[in-house]
Amino acid sequence: MNDPTGQHGQFQPPPPPGMYTDPDGSGYRRWWDGRQWHPVQQPPAQDPGPGTARKVATWVKAHPKTSGGIAAVVLIAAIAGGSGDTDADPSPEQAADRSETVVQADVEKAGEVVDAEPAPVPVDTDGDGVTDDVDVRPDDPSIQTDDDIDTDKDGVPDHQDAFPKNAEFSRDTDGDGSADSIDDFPKDDRYTTDSDGDGVADSVDDFPQDASRSEITSGMQNAIDSAENYLDFSAFSRSGLIDQLEFEDYSTDDATFAVDYLDVDWNEQAAKSAENYLSFSSFSRQGLIDQLVFEGFTYEQAEYGVSKAY
Repeated sequence: MNDPTGQHGQFQPPPPPGMYTDPDGSGYRRWWDGRQWHPVQQPPAQDPGPGTARKVATWVKAHPKTSGGIAAVVLIAAIAGGSGDTDADPSPEQAADRSETVVQADVEKAGEVVDAEPAPVPVDTDGDGVTDDVDVRPDDPSIQTDDDIDTDKDGVPDHQDAFPKNAEFSRDTDGDGSADSIDDFPKDDRYTTDSDGDGVADSVDDFPQDASRSEITSGMQNAIDSAENYLDFSAFSRSGLIDQLEFEDYSTDDATFAVDYLDVDWNEQAAKSAENYLSFSSFSRQGLIDQLVFEGFTYEQAEYGVSKAY
């Protein structure tokens, strides 16, 4: 292997690491690490001048934390500037000077890394041990997280409480505004109440107070339609209208259901009936009351009807 001194015949110690003219005659420079050539060549450049090696040594001692990586880079960059003499190899003394060369601008930049601003001190305004940046209420030492907020003191945090201001209730699974504990359908937001406990919500139960049934049968519906037709052209008492439907062969149950389903004002029916009687015949007040009672009205309904028509 060639040594960078270019001297032969007499043994001399290898020169220190540095940039030297490549022995291949190309005129380029190559790094000698003290034992062998580095494979990468550098074009010729101007020598930054002797004596800079001492600057490197001094800077490394003053910056022990950053010198390991930065000094090596700065050292190579400085030396890579090269010498104006691209034909002659430097002497060992010149190589020593060059190996210590450093560029002052890079040294100052490295110092900026070492002297970086310290991290800001965390703030804990309420002194609860939790810093303000993660404390949901930095001015209240009793509250650090959302789990600490329980307005109604029911043991359920507000963010999990469907009724944060009512300690009696906390869960509303279906979100219908009715607490699970009083909602007959806690997982169905369409319904809330089932008065007769038959599994059918009152809002869709034709018999909300009767657990034995929940839907109107076809017979019931027909009886309702017939009852409405009779009431459109004549006045009836409750019992008189049921009798009429039974006469039409509706069962007593269907007829009774139909008459009650219509929610008729029987006092008004008594008044209409009294007017009908007086329209074609003469009656005493008491005689008209008796006639209405005979038609199935209660005595009170009859008195009301006669007082309206007489």
